[in-house]
Amino acid sequence: MIRRDDSALTQYWRGRLRPVGYSPGKIWAEVLARVDECGNQLAWAGAAIGTLLLFYTVVYAFPNARRAALEQERAVVEQEGRAFCEKHGMPFGTREHTVCAEDLMDIRANERQRTLDEFGIF
Repeated sequence: MIRRDDSALTQYWRGRLRPVGYSPGKIWAEVLARVDECGNQLAWAGAAIGTLLLFYTVVYAFPNARRAALEQERAVVEQEGRAFCEKHGMPFGTREHTVCAEDLMDIRANERQRTLDEFGIF
């Protein structure tokens, strides 16, 4: 039994029961308005998070990935040059090996420049 002086219980049921005169159309309109409001908030939150991720990617991830790729390429080129010069009888650490490695770097630079010129880059 509900007593008239029990306001907490009355407020509880008042929030859960539909007021008299509410039609199903009004209920759907209210539901859609709430969904629209939540959707807008979620869209703005998603846009903010997306902007932060883009900023992180541009400022931090891309330069580090490029730097790592260049270092890996440099290591591979050094290993290939060392193997080539040692294959042709120039042990690592000798003057002949150093000259051979420098000549290989010049050959690679010339080939890279010919390729760039061929494609019209630079």
